[in-house]
Amino acid sequence: MADPDTITCKSGHLLLQKNDGTPTCVMPSTYLILIDRGFGNYDSSIMSKRPEMMNQLMQNMVSNEKLMHHWHEMMQKNPIIMMNTMNDWISQMKVNPEFMKNILGPMASDPQLREKMIQAMKKHSHMENSLKMHSAWMDSVHHPMMKSGMHSSSCSWCPSYKMDSSSPSTGFSNSDRIMDVMHELWVNSGISYEIHQLMIQNPSHMSKMSEQMMNPILDSIMDDEDLRRQMIELLLEHPEFMNSIRHSETNTDH
Repeated sequence: MADPDTITCKSGHLLLQKNDGTPTCVMPSTYLILIDRGFGNYDSSIMSKRPEMMNQLMQNMVSNEKLMHHWHEMMQKNPIIMMNTMNDWISQMKVNPEFMKNILGPMASDPQLREKMIQAMKKHSHMENSLKMHSAWMDSVHHPMMKSGMHSSSCSWCPSYKMDSSSPSTGFSNSDRIMDVMHELWVNSGISYEIHQLMIQNPSHMSKMSEQMMNPILDSIMDDEDLRRQMIELLLEHPEFMNSIRHSETNTDH
């Protein structure tokens, strides 16, 4: 039987040791399917020796829409994973402010999420005080409403997000096996940091998680003074959001 350490896979393929001990090279999507069906298992000893393969696996998992709800489900059920994820995202947004656009874009561009976002901002005492002290924000919300018919394309930093409210289909017959793989990746602090970076860099992933994870994401941003200020500046550039909050201010200001 071949020793996995003697096997070299071509670029883009992952090495999987099947349950019968046979090593095989497969595409990342096939790798996950074989694990799901019980034909093989994730082997950290194989991946730790092959960082390029590890990166390929993480890229595939983060961008796989059928897996996204598993990521989010795991975060919601595990407070430690949730805390570590938010802490990593905060540190990464501080290094690269562009990442916040991937978070705020889908929330501010979707009408229903936008309203929930406004309510979350109003309930956060630090954000409320920051808004009251921000002269440009106060001037903006008291100006006449902008013309209706604005679209998210009016926002220069907002890509076109497609919000899917339907229940996700896992596409896997045994989600427990996939969850075990994700958990093993997440308990490794170095790998989990890379996963979090891949997630926040992926607008599609952040769009899918925006409704399910809105409150913990927003609270983490608004708890930080620098990111709170950055959030305000970005939202000032978003015509649809500002129209919504002007309308909200008009309704509550008697």
